[in-house]
Amino acid sequence: ERNYEPFPYLPSEVFAVIVCHAHLDHVGRLPKLYKEGFRGKIFSTGPTRDLTALVLEDTEKLMREESRRDNHDPLYTKEHVLGTMELFEPISYDESFEIAPGVKIILKNAGHILGSAVLKLEADSRILAYTSDLGNSPSLLLQPPKFIDSADAVICESTYGGRVHEDVNMRREKLAGIINATIAQNGVLLIPSFAIERTQEILHDIDDFCSVQGCDKPDFYLDSPLAIKVTEVFKKYPEYFNQEIMRKNADGDFFGLSRFHLTPTVDLSKEINDAKNPKVIIAGSGMMNGGRILHHAERYLPDGKNAILFVGYQARGTLGRRLFEGEHQVKIFGKPIEVRAQVKSIGSYSAHADMPQLVNWISKIDGLKHIFLVHGETEQSTVLAQEINNKLNLEATIPQIGESYDL
Repeated sequence: ERNYEPFPYLPSEVFAVIVCHAHLDHVGRLPKLYKEGFRGKIFSTGPTRDLTALVLEDTEKLMREESRRDNHDPLYTKEHVLGTMELFEPISYDESFEIAPGVKIILKNAGHILGSAVLKLEADSRILAYTSDLGNSPSLLLQPPKFIDSADAVICESTYGGRVHEDVNMRREKLAGIINATIAQNGVLLIPSFAIERTQEILHDIDDFCSVQGCDKPDFYLDSPLAIKVTEVFKKYPEYFNQEIMRKNADGDFFGLSRFHLTPTVDLSKEINDAKNPKVIIAGSGMMNGGRILHHAERYLPDGKNAILFVGYQARGTLGRRLFEGEHQVKIFGKPIEVRAQVKSIGSYSAHADMPQLVNWISKIDGLKHIFLVHGETEQSTVLAQEINNKLNLEATIPQIGESYDL
């Protein structure tokens, strides 16, 4: 309902949009902005532009199907997506760019997903910094997030503002243990995964597992048309990867795709059902609020020898969150499904910075007068605000929808 509400400003009067990364919660209403009159420039990195095109194309298709099923108008159409993409103007990291007279921006690597950026915006002799989503460091694929040296105000995400992530170095060991347990039980391992970044990291780690332990069993499936396309975009921008992964994969095969069965079509996806166990299936969506993972969950969750592995954030209200919190019966496609499969998670795959990383990032900014915490559930934002006050002796504001602030 909130997505369908009108914008609290006239889209036709907006002269620019700055997109810091391509996840749907950051780009999903751009075509609605275009539909309602926006014709300014959209600034982003090259990878963000390319990934946004894929994400919006996929989303428009899903919304079209939903609108037919539920008998309502879609939020926007394919034409609005195409019009939106024509407005993009890619810029490079660390390039000072004047987007209007007296308004300059610099995008710096955020280490969150391919092409993600933190923003430094300067206007009227004041500087606003915006984390967008700040990456969890060290990242398997990307360089660590860059710092902003000075700003008057910062808008900071707080997804994991009250959490300390587990050691990233333990994740391959945990993943190997979960795969080996699936093999031992001749079961099926489901991995609901986000198409951008998380899937590519899982692919890389499974390739590493196979290199160390061999992979006579199980069969691995990448059952996500969007993730397959996204992986091709990743291969287009190797200069955005960190030096370690570049050194280890001089042949250009960063993700070991040769080990996977790719199933871009519906018919190939259905054939997974007939494949012998054990098998590992990576499919979207990452929070199980749609996509092919639902068909696999319906089939495999009732069997105790199977497992489901969560490797990313599960928002409140999603099927993934209900399973993660241990519900024994869930509804899929309107049918009650008994959950007997084991529920596992590996927190260190998160692409979001945790509390110590967020506080450390903020601590590097000189001259800070205002801190606004967004993009987090209330308890996460509250804990982060307390930690900022304790460690940095700074007050942080947790704004509510509709509130405005004069800087």
